[in-house]
Amino acid sequence: MVEIKVSIGFFDKMGKSLSKARLDSYKEENGSEVDALRKYVWNTLLCESLYPGFQILEVSFRNSVHFQIGETAKDPCWLSNQIGFLSDFEKEAIQKAKKSISDRRGSVTEDYLVSEMSFGFWTSLLDKRYETMWPKIIKAVLPNMPKTIRTRGDASKMMNTVRKLRNAALHHHSIWHWKDLKEQHEKMITLIGYICDSSAFLVSKIDRFPVVYALGYKNCGNFLGEIKLTTVTG
Repeated sequence: MVEIKVSIGFFDKMGKSLSKARLDSYKEENGSEVDALRKYVWNTLLCESLYPGFQILEVSFRNSVHFQIGETAKDPCWLSNQIGFLSDFEKEAIQKAKKSISDRRGSVTEDYLVSEMSFGFWTSLLDKRYETMWPKIIKAVLPNMPKTIRTRGDASKMMNTVRKLRNAALHHHSIWHWKDLKEQHEKMITLIGYICDSSAFLVSKIDRFPVVYALGYKNCGNFLGEIKLTTVTG
């Protein structure tokens, strides 16, 4: 095993690299720098462990919604054609996506558009302004959702809760202290199951969040305890 020597000023350097204000937000009153970094490491691992769920939920939801709207509207290219029921907000988002694809690839296809549209775009289709659309497609989009709660409103509430968690995690925000973090993760897994039981099975095999969450910050970044022992000058 190769021993890595850490120079004096390790924490000062980390403060400059990651920003002192950012690291201070992980430090409790009279808490140690090592514990603050342990929390930072744990937060990073938590965000990493949530990624498979985010990815599978977003892709499965957008594909399900896109297909079912196409079936109902009898237009499989409804994004490209900017079907009439869309609001100005969604139409503008589609135009921006088309330009982005055109600049990168040249040709714009429906498949490219589906993957280019943000998760925020797809969840916005659950907004109240699309109330009349959902009774036509909700059973097909969320076939495993219990009938008693299978409404646009309930689906929107759950999906937007997960969207906020996704945005926080993928934009490197602090989530380790969220009191309902475990429940929000469970909500994400539940939503995947509502869309597709096979996708839920897949994510259950690769989801590391429960293990990482149970680990806790005190058992994260144990290597940080070696810093004082391996500190050298110069």
